[in-house]
Amino acid sequence: MSMETRTAHSRRFFGGRRFLLLVCFLPLVIFFTVVWVLPILYALNMSLFSNPTQEAVFVGLANYTELLSSPGFWTFLWNSVVYALSTTILSLLVGLGLALVVNQRIKGRSILRTMMIFPYLLPTLVVIFLWKFILDPNVGILNQVLVDAGLIAQPIGFFSSLKWAMAGVVVTSVWKFGSFSFFILLARLQAIDPDLYERARVEGATTWQAFRDITFPHLKGAILIILLVRGIWMFNKFDIIFLSTNGGPLKATTTLPIRVYQLAFNEVNFGAATALAGIMFFLLAVVATVYFRVFNPSEEVGA
Repeated sequence: MSMETRTAHSRRFFGGRRFLLLVCFLPLVIFFTVVWVLPILYALNMSLFSNPTQEAVFVGLANYTELLSSPGFWTFLWNSVVYALSTTILSLLVGLGLALVVNQRIKGRSILRTMMIFPYLLPTLVVIFLWKFILDPNVGILNQVLVDAGLIAQPIGFFSSLKWAMAGVVVTSVWKFGSFSFFILLARLQAIDPDLYERARVEGATTWQAFRDITFPHLKGAILIILLVRGIWMFNKFDIIFLSTNGGPLKATTTLPIRVYQLAFNEVNFGAATALAGIMFFLLAVVATVYFRVFNPSEEVGA
């Protein structure tokens, strides 16, 4: 076959391949543009008006500057960060601990593995009812145990106390979403070659040394992904806090998503609500960009 013939065949092959990729890729571009890009642009455009749903008045960045200059914004941002970080880290630690236990050859591990999926499958409303009963100051099981053990003098209203309200929603969230970390980490643990642990044991490595030198390096990528995905998810979480405390008491658990709801539906200020949602979007975009600049989860997962 001559050089000209091979070149012609190559051009036809790659030309057909580019056409096939274009045919497959173009619908995806259109789909994500319609369901993702356009709604974001529309919401950002709404944030530039004082009353975008009725007689819209263009105010530019006034909604943003008003929100950023209000003292309440920083309180709500702090609540969001505290809630997202605490629930993400605690869920990771709980999931990691249980995954390490279930990964061992112990009796009943299949039952424990099956039970771990139930909190994640339960509707949020059912979870809230359950934990409101457990933490209730009058008939709650936890308060009764703490009082009987002499750890507290009187029952604590976890969801109605300024001091304990955030802890109440954090515990509820960790119980429901800890299984997310558990199953990801358990899958990664079961992919580790058992011979690595056997060789480490022969060489006299302790349990901690085996975890530090074998287990953790294999889990690092999964941990980084959990921190990013679950952190963003919990930062945007709305239903657990809304159903348990409605942002109270006295704004103690009011996060940015709760504040967006209040601005939109309680105060009927859709311009400020969309502006606050836009601020959340930009904050998370910056965090995700810095995260991928500092870490490389894809390489860690493949390690």
